[in-house]
Amino acid sequence: MPWCGGAGRATGCSEGINVAPPAPDAGPTGAPVGPHRGVGHNRGMRDEPTAGAIDPAPDPDADAPVAAGVPAGLPGGAPDTGDPDPSRRSGRSRPSSPRLGRAWAAWGLGVSAYLVAVFHRTSLGVASLDAERRFHIGPSLLGTFVAAQLALYAGLQIPTGAMADRFGPRRMLTVALVFLAAGEALFGWGTSVGTALAGRALVGVGDGLTFLNVLRLVQNWFPASRYGLLTALTSLTGGVGQLISTVPLRQSLVHFGWVATFTGSAGVTVVAAVAIGLLLRDRPDTAARLPLRERGSMSRSVRHAMRTPGTWRGTWAHFTLTGPFVVFTALWGYPFLVRAQHDSGRDASLVLALTVVSAVVSAPFVGLLIVRAPRLRARAVTASAVVLLAAWVVVLAWSGHVPGAAVVVLVVVTGVGGSTSVIAFDLAREANPPERGGAATGVVNIGGFACAVLADLIIGVILDVVDGGGHGAAGYRPALAVVPVMVGVGLVQFLRLGRRAVRSPAPRPAVATP
Repeated sequence: MPWCGGAGRATGCSEGINVAPPAPDAGPTGAPVGPHRGVGHNRGMRDEPTAGAIDPAPDPDADAPVAAGVPAGLPGGAPDTGDPDPSRRSGRSRPSSPRLGRAWAAWGLGVSAYLVAVFHRTSLGVASLDAERRFHIGPSLLGTFVAAQLALYAGLQIPTGAMADRFGPRRMLTVALVFLAAGEALFGWGTSVGTALAGRALVGVGDGLTFLNVLRLVQNWFPASRYGLLTALTSLTGGVGQLISTVPLRQSLVHFGWVATFTGSAGVTVVAAVAIGLLLRDRPDTAARLPLRERGSMSRSVRHAMRTPGTWRGTWAHFTLTGPFVVFTALWGYPFLVRAQHDSGRDASLVLALTVVSAVVSAPFVGLLIVRAPRLRARAVTASAVVLLAAWVVVLAWSGHVPGAAVVVLVVVTGVGGSTSVIAFDLAREANPPERGGAATGVVNIGGFACAVLADLIIGVILDVVDGGGHGAAGYRPALAVVPVMVGVGLVQFLRLGRRAVRSPAPRPAVATP
């Protein structure tokens, strides 16, 4: 998710740089001595750290470039002492406080765009039943609103990843917020299905331009060793935006009405766009930037990223864990709780908030796992997917009214799965060189939202056919059964690609030519 919502991003969704942890058995020169450490061995497809992995974001505080074959985080071939802080291992001083402060300020400004984007992405969740009444539509058309929005989001991930590499985050985030503001205003003021659909489409475009550019900002300002943590913190901040779209948004709709609520959110988005356009800097003043004509071809970056097995392994991980989170929080969770579980609107919005809180609370732990225990990344994805699948099957197969405790377990597991999905970006980043960073992340970020688009459309159709418009309780369980089916498909694909990666080493990476 993103949040993915989403999401995302990783991202995510789904947009960042690779963390290449140091090889624990490095010799005195920093060269690895254990098995499976060569540059040509299956980069990014094993859970072991890979020596020679390319560091996508050169550490601006490094005194000298890292020698070829030296694991990232060991400048100059300094031996690995087991200390997780690279600056202590190498004897290099930490980044100065003013420089670090500017980096955090840039990230804080950029991530505010992601907070706003996730709010808009999921704003239809608690407003779904109001939208049915306002636009006189049934579940299938309601599902089309979100499906169109998420389809545009997913379709933009590959070009956005490449454009993040090419044009820079400040321009892209400013444009994204303009689209978001226009879409939310159109959705708030519109009274016809066509106007509402156009508004959600604009929201999808703006949302699709956001997450990857925030993580590109992370790559530009921070050393690669902090990528996992910053990705998790970005997801956490998106979770705050999604949290605002639950109980606070529901209260605003009740007390201020539809038009005032969505017009106000559009106004806040305009303020954020102006602030980012005027104040954000793409990178430190001292950082080198290639002229536009010297940067890699977008189509070539995308093509190479899609040929990399590690990219697809990350995509299926994102499909498996982000899809259910987006389906439940962005649209169908609220109607299910109100109509099938007979919860009040207030209680249903609180349950959705618990889903988001679970993702927010678990996000920092996922970031620490990426940095401190990279060998456990694939196991964490597998374990989260298995528990997620079991929780959905139990709730949907329950005879009679589902107990509140079972629903709580379901939403907590779904939230934790959403935050765990950021591992997908790290797996893909590890498998790709830095010039393909944005493109690879864009491919991965498609996974979860493609799952959500398919599920939203299928659920809407089933509710129309089985339940005569989704106004009763009978149709929600067979309709939502599509979610565990997709989790199962994604998990099988993730495990299949993992076994293939262990059996077949990847070819030695090609050397980029100017």
